[in-house]
Amino acid sequence: MKPSNGHRALIDAAERLVAERGLHGVSAREVMRAAGQRNHGAIAYYFGSWNGLLAAVWAERSTGMELQAKLVGAADVGGARLEALTRAYIHPFVAEVAAGDPSYWARFNEQWLAGIRMDFVGSPETLIPDDPSYPPIPGLEQLQQLYDLIAAELTHLAPSNRPARVALAARFVVSALAAWERDFVGGVWRDLDTYEDELIALTVSLLRTA
Repeated sequence: MKPSNGHRALIDAAERLVAERGLHGVSAREVMRAAGQRNHGAIAYYFGSWNGLLAAVWAERSTGMELQAKLVGAADVGGARLEALTRAYIHPFVAEVAAGDPSYWARFNEQWLAGIRMDFVGSPETLIPDDPSYPPIPGLEQLQQLYDLIAAELTHLAPSNRPARVALAARFVVSALAAWERDFVGGVWRDLDTYEDELIALTVSLLRTA
């Protein structure tokens, strides 16, 4: 079934407002107002709850899972596996940012990570704190599997230190793309393909540092 205009407007409004003001800086009423919804039960009608709406934002924007899986598969062929796995993480993220007009996806991720513990790599539960305002994230298992594959390549680090390094690299990627979004909205434009190449190279360097 094709989503209705109201369904789409609520997803877009929730993503934008959370991106701009943080998860705890936005009310359901403000999202409904921004989406042009006069029916106070619109979120419950379309998504069941506020958490259902936030989960729908993740499901709507995390469209690169199939591409990510293909890129991970390609990493099993040939050398430079760390670079290939890093690209498998970054490229679908960049593609989603590029599809926005403008994009709020990286800033939404940045705000989400603001409430997540530093060592969030390791198990699906660590990306969801003990906080009812953080709903389950669709596709989380695949993302954690990719983090684990990257961590396995960091043989220069002690096994106990590898997840923390991957988490640090992931935060770097999210913040860098959030900065690109802010610059784009402010009228400062950088070629996103070039930015992606630089971001991959810098992330690999961060992961390789002893």
